[in-house]
Amino acid sequence: MAVHEDGDVDRTVVRRGAIVLGGGRSTRMGMNKLTLEIDGASLLERAVAAALGWAKQVVVAGDEPEGWEESDGVRFRREDPPFGGPSAGISAALAALPDADEILILAGDLAHPVRTVEALAAAEPGPDGVVLVDEEGWPQYLAGRYRGAALRAEIRGPMRGVSVRRLMRGLDLATHPASEALTRDLDNPEVAKMSGAYGPNLRC
Repeated sequence: MAVHEDGDVDRTVVRRGAIVLGGGRSTRMGMNKLTLEIDGASLLERAVAAALGWAKQVVVAGDEPEGWEESDGVRFRREDPPFGGPSAGISAALAALPDADEILILAGDLAHPVRTVEALAAAEPGPDGVVLVDEEGWPQYLAGRYRGAALRAEIRGPMRGVSVRRLMRGLDLATHPASEALTRDLDNPEVAKMSGAYGPNLRC
């Protein structure tokens, strides 16, 4: 809610939704990396909790893990056919958030998802959103905040095998420099161990 100079009150509510990418094969890890734990919580639990700190509705692009029950705030959607890549996962999850004005997208294997979300929340967006940029200058599209209508407009036809860079190339996005810690994803055993992650099947 905002109060204008003339005293009028703007009661427009921005509806937020979040997508957590959780449907990859984890080939380089040799196990389901989202089950790795840091400080007693799995990577997926940490990413979902961070997303819920920003949005009331979170959709995980992937299968529902055993023992995890859907709640009012968290749902699971799998692209069909499975393992179609992150763009296909985004498309499937986005369909479950038809009314969201802003969409947060997070990789499920981020080392510090809360800090990543805090950085995105504080960043000044461009016309279509904002993404974090790593220390080498590469935009991290799976650490971004997007205008919902703009993102939906880029979903044209099947997204299987479409790179995220290609999906996002038509968007006018601001970039926000971030430290390596905020953009680090745990996609191999060495990085996982360096980040303090552990799991019974983690390769040495």
